[in-house]
Amino acid sequence: MDYARTEFQASLDSDQEGSTISESGSCDSYEQPRPSFADEHGLMELFEGDKAYDLIYRNCKSGLGDQCQLLSILRNGFRTLGARAKLKTFQVFQEAVEMKHVGEGGGGSRVKYGWCAVTKTELKSILEYGFSQPSNDGSYGRGLYLSPDNALLECVKGSAAESEDGMRFLLLSRVILGKSEVVPRGSTQSCPSSPEFDSGVDDLSSPKKYIVWSTHMNTHVLPEFLVCLKTPFNFNSPRRLRSPWMPFPLLIKALSKFLPPSQIFIIQKHYRDQQNMRISRSELIQRVRRITGDKLLVHIIKAVGNKVQQQ
Repeated sequence: MDYARTEFQASLDSDQEGSTISESGSCDSYEQPRPSFADEHGLMELFEGDKAYDLIYRNCKSGLGDQCQLLSILRNGFRTLGARAKLKTFQVFQEAVEMKHVGEGGGGSRVKYGWCAVTKTELKSILEYGFSQPSNDGSYGRGLYLSPDNALLECVKGSAAESEDGMRFLLLSRVILGKSEVVPRGSTQSCPSSPEFDSGVDDLSSPKKYIVWSTHMNTHVLPEFLVCLKTPFNFNSPRRLRSPWMPFPLLIKALSKFLPPSQIFIIQKHYRDQQNMRISRSELIQRVRRITGDKLLVHIIKAVGNKVQQQ
């Protein structure tokens, strides 16, 4: 699988060398047309037959099968000054990490492709200014979590649908991994444990998560493609999770018997945010799922929920 991932990267890398960006034509009418989604975000839509489109399309189909509908694939055009500055910054840090590890025989900067889910509202600011705050449960420390290019399903499972129709936005980014260290679940780490490391992973031999610390996430991650897709309404959701007979306070109480206090504190905070209308109920459910995992959640809902119904 590592060979396939390398081939995927090499194919995309070679495609970037000859890529060109064309501007949209002008309109002769007095009323200016509304910018398209691609133009508004400085992106260029790709179509079937384009080498990058075909590679990413096959990657998505391989990772998700037919259960998701792929709507569009767009390339970052780096059209604005801010976006071009981010591109230059990434190149500078890639060279720096390469020089840092020269002679170690470990691949130098080790640039990989990784997936991360974003919301539509934060997409434009990410492309223009960078990541402001990682939207994850913090279970592997403070940073941005990305799924390897061959683990797209993990990324989609950990994301929340943008709307009831299952729309999701996934960034495919270049990631400077350099020398990675293993980060255990439950870590509170927020930067490399020593100067020799540049990033974190959940597993060295077969990682499912790339962990880019908050100190590095706007220098070591470069969003290059955006994939828009739709997932089924109940995509990977625990059955009956939305049932009204399972109040969240009761769920939190039951979870406290299985999870450490630090994770219960995070769940309680998410619940307060939902009660204060800072996040939606759907987002609350997704965040709880990321912390607990579906197996534990389904077990508790079945066990506790049945007791509530019988009362």
